[in-house]
Amino acid sequence: MERRKQLRKYIQRAKTSLTVERSIPIAQYGLFFALLSSASLVLVSRLFVWPFYRQTALIVFFVVVLASGIFMWWKRAKEKEALHRLDDYFLHNELVTALSFQDDKDPLIQSLLTKAVQNAETSFTNFKARKKHLFRSKALSGIFVSTVVLAILYLFPSATQMEAIEVEQEKAVIEDVKKEVAKLEKKAQTKDVKEQLKELQNTLKEAETAEEALREVVKKQKELALKEQQLKDKQTTSQDGTTEGNRLSEEDVEQLKELAQMQQELTQNANATQTAMSKLGKPASNTLQNAIASANNANNSQQSNANSSQNPSGNSQSSNQQGQASQQSQSNSQSNSQQASNSQGQGQGQGKGQGQGKGQGQGQGQGQGQGKGQGQGQGQGAGTGQGSRSLLTTPNRIGGSSETSVDGGALGDGSHVSEQQGNGPITKGTVRPYEEVIGSYKDSYIESSERLQLPKDLQNVVQSYFTSIESQ
Repeated sequence: MERRKQLRKYIQRAKTSLTVERSIPIAQYGLFFALLSSASLVLVSRLFVWPFYRQTALIVFFVVVLASGIFMWWKRAKEKEALHRLDDYFLHNELVTALSFQDDKDPLIQSLLTKAVQNAETSFTNFKARKKHLFRSKALSGIFVSTVVLAILYLFPSATQMEAIEVEQEKAVIEDVKKEVAKLEKKAQTKDVKEQLKELQNTLKEAETAEEALREVVKKQKELALKEQQLKDKQTTSQDGTTEGNRLSEEDVEQLKELAQMQQELTQNANATQTAMSKLGKPASNTLQNAIASANNANNSQQSNANSSQNPSGNSQSSNQQGQASQQSQSNSQSNSQQASNSQGQGQGQGKGQGQGKGQGQGQGQGQGQGKGQGQGQGQGAGTGQGSRSLLTTPNRIGGSSETSVDGGALGDGSHVSEQQGNGPITKGTVRPYEEVIGSYKDSYIESSERLQLPKDLQNVVQSYFTSIESQ
């Protein structure tokens, strides 16, 4: 039994040697085909824009190498093959003959086993000393050429490959936006805000460019801002006591706080996305830049209001100053009106006065005599916020009432002939009720937004804003 174990150890060593000798050429050809496949993909990617071509070439490289490893394992030497290959180096094939019989008690078999063990070391030495073909010149040449070609293609990319890299970076920006929105959705507590952020996530899945993703983020930020403004108006109305049954519930108060927080997070996300797009050489459109700037201003104003609310002493001083200014403006207005009445002379005349939200007043007297007086002053509507929106001063249109047309032709190159500077004519406005002018302002603003070719979603935000104003 011991002699059989000794012989099987030699067979196992021969098996390992055969496996290594067979695997080295396969590994050379496998590495050559892996490099050749990667170089071919990189070469093809120069013909058209192929995003993630480098990652694809790298994946193909590892796939071919893995396939080569599997092929080496499948082509490994078996024990029977090692037995016969090693037996060829025995003088009288004692190895196969001795291991073919299982009866160790037979004197002939014992003699064969003893002779095989005696010749095993010499036969194995001759087996290892045989001529081997480990290296393949064609495979090594192919590896060298493929490596050089692949390095050149990688170091000197084409225009299409550069564009593909930009597309990859843009998609990475979109993925960052999606991740940030997903974090906000998990952080949201109220049901309405969570649904709004889920809707934004579904919309971002269809975004193909970073600008589309940024537009969706800005749109959602505007929608949240509009909803926050509606809740604030509702809160202000309930505090004034005009509608006692329309108070904010606890859920509305929590939603109001969360809306402000989510707006700030979305605005920061939009700023980061805009910065990333600028670094990529693809800045956002002017419309989006203006929308983001307005959102930043709104957040800054909210933060300043919050800071001012934490400093009530400063607010009381400002209110006292506003009250003194109001009293002074009233006295100036009375003195000016007296001067105007004294300047009428001996004739008879009539005077008319008009007031605005800021408390400015004008008066004129006309009669048979010669005299004319004007008085101006600021009343209670300034500073303290005691005025109302029942009256507005609307500017009169200068010129005709022709329709505005936009020339869509291409602009040419040229130089200016002359340039003049001067003051335009100034005319006073007409005081009209608030309810009469809000509709015309809405139509004019929507018409101007259509001329500016605003996105459809931003137009909807503008319409929703005027609708919320008209409902108040």
